[in-house]
Amino acid sequence: MFFGLPPKVGRCLMSDSAKWPERPAEFPQLMTPVEAAMFLRLDETGHDPKSARRTLNYWRDRGELRATKFARRVWHLKQELAKFPQKKTEERG
Repeated sequence: MFFGLPPKVGRCLMSDSAKWPERPAEFPQLMTPVEAAMFLRLDETGHDPKSARRTLNYWRDRGELRATKFARRVWHLKQELAKFPQKKTEERG
């Protein structure tokens, strides 16, 4: 909930609604959880933004996906997200 503040345009900061924001033409180097979920294409697998964030948190808590916290938010580096599918593939080996 934003307590009266609108979502920040262009950075995919939004409430936990069931709608995904528009996919960016190019993903930034530092992503919000919603952008990270879209980068990993969770928006194309039946997840809504809330369940996708839970999935990212699950992977992060298990140490499978690295993220950083600053400015009281969780952020994902594009380079870490790009490595993640390969790690998951090797893990199933």
